[in-house]
Amino acid sequence: MSISINKISSKPVKYIINSNYRFTLYSSSLIRAEYSKKGLFDDENTLITEPTFNEEVTHQIKETKDSFLLSTDKFELKLAPDGKQFDIGNLFFIIKDKKVTWQPGVIDDKNLGGAMLDLYKFPGGRAEERFTEGLISKNGYFIYREHCEFLWDKEKNWIRKRQDYQFQDWYLFGYGNNYKCAFLDYVKLFGKIPVPPKWVFGYWYSKWHKFKDVEILELIKKIRDLDIPLDVFVVDTDWRKNVWNGYEWNKELFPEPKGFLQELKRQNIHTCLNDHPGYRYSDELPLDDPYREKVKSRIPDLTDYRIKWSDSRYVYAWLKEIFVKFLKDGVDFWWVDGWGAADRIEDVAQQLWVNKFYFEAAKMAGDNRRPMILSRWGGIGAQKYPIQFSGDTLSTYETLKYQISFTHKGGNIGAAYWSHDIGGFAGGKITDELFMRWLQFGCFAPIMRTHSSGGDRQVWNYSEKVLENFKKYIKIRYALFPYFYNLSRECFDTGLPLMRGLYLEYPNDKNSYTNDEEYLIGNSMLVAPAYGPGDNFERQVYFPKGSWISLEGNSIVKGPCYKKIKVPLEQIPVYIKKGSVIPTKPVKENLSEKISEIEFNIFPDSKTEFSYYEDDGLTENYKNNEFITQKIEVFESKKEIKINILPVSGKYKGCPEEINYKINVFLNKRKPKTVLVDYSKKEFKFAKKIFSETINTKHKILNIDLGHCERNEEINIVIKLG
Repeated sequence: MSISINKISSKPVKYIINSNYRFTLYSSSLIRAEYSKKGLFDDENTLITEPTFNEEVTHQIKETKDSFLLSTDKFELKLAPDGKQFDIGNLFFIIKDKKVTWQPGVIDDKNLGGAMLDLYKFPGGRAEERFTEGLISKNGYFIYREHCEFLWDKEKNWIRKRQDYQFQDWYLFGYGNNYKCAFLDYVKLFGKIPVPPKWVFGYWYSKWHKFKDVEILELIKKIRDLDIPLDVFVVDTDWRKNVWNGYEWNKELFPEPKGFLQELKRQNIHTCLNDHPGYRYSDELPLDDPYREKVKSRIPDLTDYRIKWSDSRYVYAWLKEIFVKFLKDGVDFWWVDGWGAADRIEDVAQQLWVNKFYFEAAKMAGDNRRPMILSRWGGIGAQKYPIQFSGDTLSTYETLKYQISFTHKGGNIGAAYWSHDIGGFAGGKITDELFMRWLQFGCFAPIMRTHSSGGDRQVWNYSEKVLENFKKYIKIRYALFPYFYNLSRECFDTGLPLMRGLYLEYPNDKNSYTNDEEYLIGNSMLVAPAYGPGDNFERQVYFPKGSWISLEGNSIVKGPCYKKIKVPLEQIPVYIKKGSVIPTKPVKENLSEKISEIEFNIFPDSKTEFSYYEDDGLTENYKNNEFITQKIEVFESKKEIKINILPVSGKYKGCPEEINYKINVFLNKRKPKTVLVDYSKKEFKFAKKIFSETINTKHKILNIDLGHCERNEEINIVIKLG
């Protein structure tokens, strides 16, 4: 067999083999394999790809009598170019460090799971609600087959068909044991996961109810009078005159919508409106809808006042005349509470397609806001359009338990920001116990949103214990904002989710794969929620390698090991890994205020490094290198602990040049003799509370108040130990 090998590009490397096959080597762990019967290959991106690879990857090419071989340090690809489609006999993908071979048709039996559309009435739901494969597999590979025949035409800002409909387009991830490089490949291929606005990490109040504007303002006041922080108020579908369709405000409930939205902004409350694309008759504009005339002006031949998602004229008319208009009027984002599209484009994922344009509407608002939506998961590509909404769930312990693994597994395929109906959607008032356990989980989830279909989720209508417990944990969440925000930037840069299965940090530990009802927040916090009834719920927790410090207890667990714990109703077990730095901030009534004080909670190991991240929290300027980072170095020995707070690097508009610093240092059983700050003695005390005064600690914690500091100056701290 004669083999023709034609290298057509270097960055990234591209080869055409015998005119029918094209390979694009994106990285040492990712290659694209294309087949075209006519030998016609397109250079436009697919609907979901946005490749940003620009380096020539080290690789080797070998040619034998009847095969083409391409190998990197992680995989080997072998093709027998017989002119036919990729099949089990002509394409081989070998993962070197796993000694595993994949061929077309082989099913990966060790995939760790990804995401699904939503959790509608779990465990029943709809037929399409099944887990897709995730990126991570014990076999060390992930295969994505792109079946869609459409590409994205940048000039027309719309789709076009491929030149050859008899095609195959596959992306072969071969990462082996290096799970983290798989995430980086994922976002460099399918698009980055944006950093949401800072207020997204606060508390969201939501309820399906016909609220009047004055009722909403009274509710906000009630929440604040109870000393509960609040950032987002979600307005469900009843904001509109026709409930399910049309875009005219219900003037009986909202007589002056613009004024209402302006008042919410004045109070630093962000809001969204619910919309239902593809839901029953919700895509049609009613006869009396004021927007019929506006879309008619853009589409003169319009006869059916229903958005056609397959027609660019309709989509952009609805965007510019309706969706963008509401965002300019003061709405912060849309809740895309629908899963389909009338007049759909065959071969295109409906949810992904709809999500794309609601998200684009926010970009078109013209104020440089960070675009976002709340929507069901649309599959690969939907990671570019956060936040994910897990749908209408039942109010049961079974649902709560499942949401734990559902959330961290979703991160394996880019669904990094799940927003659950805390307390469950269906049903009335639930028990105090179930609500408290769900609230605790929610406070340590990526998004914290209470919601129901009318059932009471107002914490002040439950027992005093529920109210006080919620206030305690919601304040811990608000204090932890800098830590969550740091992880959000890491997610943007690397694709790693905020909430992680243990195996992402401990891939060589077999036990990290089998404990789904616990998770890591970043690599420093281990959370093991209670998910069943009982004032002292008993559960088993697996602790990976390292020393894990109980945040509210007095224990230190040395892993790897299993430990049975009893979880009192008033607590959610959280453990901090020794060798961590957790930044926190004082709790305010919302997250809109600029940070004026940072507390670094330090749990020293022999050597610890942490990079603190900050930007303006509201605009897309962070994508243009407008942000600061600050390195914290910690060195521990028997005689002393050294802490170096280095000057900030970078800048962003509005960045405070000065800030108050506080330091909390975990000492275990050791005693401090003296504390030197820049070689001068400094007074110190032992902290009774940590995490910016939100957690009573039972450990010996040294507290140092550094006061007002210039951020461009280095601070050196030495703690001499007795």
